[in-house]
Amino acid sequence: MEFNTPRDLLNAYRNGFDGAVCDPEETAKLLGELKTPLFGAAAYKLYGAGEGKLSLPFLSLLKFDKGFGPAEKQTTGDCVSHSTRNAIDLTRAVEIDIKGESESWVNRSATEAIYQSRGHKRQGMTCSGAAKYVHEKGGILLRKDYGKVDLSKYNSSLGARHNIPNSIYIDEASKHQVKTISAITTIEEARDALANGYGISVCSGYGFSSRRDSKGIAKRSGGWAHAMAWIACDDTRERYKETLFLVQNSWGKWNSGPKVHNQPDGSFWIREKDARGMLSGNWGSWVFSDVDGFPAKKLPNYNFKKFL
Repeated sequence: MEFNTPRDLLNAYRNGFDGAVCDPEETAKLLGELKTPLFGAAAYKLYGAGEGKLSLPFLSLLKFDKGFGPAEKQTTGDCVSHSTRNAIDLTRAVEIDIKGESESWVNRSATEAIYQSRGHKRQGMTCSGAAKYVHEKGGILLRKDYGKVDLSKYNSSLGARHNIPNSIYIDEASKHQVKTISAITTIEEARDALANGYGISVCSGYGFSSRRDSKGIAKRSGGWAHAMAWIACDDTRERYKETLFLVQNSWGKWNSGPKVHNQPDGSFWIREKDARGMLSGNWGSWVFSDVDGFPAKKLPNYNFKKFL
């Protein structure tokens, strides 16, 4: 199944299309395997880090990927791979831009291998399955031509039809894994994770309006079995009386209305009560840190002065 326009995607999800799959047993199994299953316990020293603050880590990502947000519109049921990729790229960008890690951005990450890892050819996958893949079973591939498979441009059929050679997972993706994944279960955890530059992928059954209000907020509307990345948090209570989270969709320029804080196209802010609801289910919401990135290139000393 392929979707040609943002309207096709919106209508499909409104009518019951499953892009994100809820599998509580799979999530529970993964939590039992992890050394740091819950963000709140694993990062207890960060508690309160985002309280009262405006945290906009997506601005670091925009420095490296100016097309982040609407540039890649999903064309099949691979929303989980987009949400996971977007969250990881946010973490990766902050690690380079703010935390000064010695690695190169190179390019945005690819979605296709994440989607292929679901292990079947039906539509949709779980957020927990995607998290396990980037952490343990596979890793990160970039938008580039790997020879055996060209991932330089988004091609949903590669992951949907399992057309990525297994050797790519072994030879390339496994070199660049996400070292730490943890479940996010409360808005306080999400707030503090974003305040420290960690991207979050959230699977839920919540749908939202395609029109942002004067404050950039979208009201809840219907239900979507869908995954989206959370890329910012406003806990100042200056713009609204509740904590707000910025959600990045993967449907291109699908919505309209006022934007704030230079948010990307395709994104919208959600209210605290909706955020709580999205995290309270058994769908699985994951935060990513310690991305095993791409070493910085050591260029020779070109000694430009001697040519002046």
